[in-house]
Amino acid sequence: MSYPSSSEPEAVSLRGGQRAVVEAARQLRAADRAFALTLVVDTEGSTYRKPGALALVADDGGQVGVISGGCLEPGLVALAGAAIAAREPRNTTFDTRSEDDLIFGSGSGCRGRMRVLAVPVLPDAPSTLFDAIAVMHETRRPVQLAIGDLAANLRPGGHVTLRPSPLVLLLGAGPEAPPLLDIARTLGWFAWLGDHRPGLLTAARTRYADRVIVERPAMALAAVGDTPLDAALVMTHSAGHDLAALQALAARDTRYVGLLGPPARRDELLARLTSTERASLAGRLHAPVGLPLGGEGPETIALAIAADLQRAFHR
Repeated sequence: MSYPSSSEPEAVSLRGGQRAVVEAARQLRAADRAFALTLVVDTEGSTYRKPGALALVADDGGQVGVISGGCLEPGLVALAGAAIAAREPRNTTFDTRSEDDLIFGSGSGCRGRMRVLAVPVLPDAPSTLFDAIAVMHETRRPVQLAIGDLAANLRPGGHVTLRPSPLVLLLGAGPEAPPLLDIARTLGWFAWLGDHRPGLLTAARTRYADRVIVERPAMALAAVGDTPLDAALVMTHSAGHDLAALQALAARDTRYVGLLGPPARRDELLARLTSTERASLAGRLHAPVGLPLGGEGPETIALAIAADLQRAFHR
């Protein structure tokens, strides 16, 4: 599928996850291209994706996002094409629970049922679904949609909730930051980076950061304002800056706070916090941050951190 812009920032942004779907939709909408947004509205049994999963099929058949490991995608493209051609929503049910499907059908072996709605987004018409995901994308707030409002002609019942892609703030641009920013982009997360040291904020090191805040930790958090963060990672490699970051995060309700470094360093920093600050961080401080995957070096540490964040986001 071709996009209206071939500039490097746009090419980099379309990496993966729900974020890629939303950004592709915005680009195609801006270019007055027809496309269909496909939405998983309910499931039963074992399915590759769950309710709220989005994918996009453009007017030329190009696809961003998936609903299966590949076995259901031809049916998804056909459903989306029918919705675009009819200029109205279409839905279908993919049922892979029977023995017949295993032999004669998709052969997925998933043993589940998935109902999918395809909503056309046309250049000359308003779109409730597109507007809803655009608002979700900008405000970083979940949206709940009534299926009947999206497809009045089909009258499917129920609601589905869409949630924005995670936003992670890295406080510190040390050696682990570039590979972690790269992984975050691949997974479709938003990643902001805060550091006051210009030598660590070169274009090559920060190319996958969605926002760079040139401030010390406390001021970087102040610059975030009331934007809800899904995670904040304290990784300055400086005890003084890490302490300031923890003090500032104790005053926020960020649900995941990660601290880079060994347990002894964690204990030293916690001992310098007030009892109120320690109580505020209890239950949400992950220190040392990251799953114990083994190995060493910045890339391995970045992978361990990303793995634990993925687990926390979907727990």
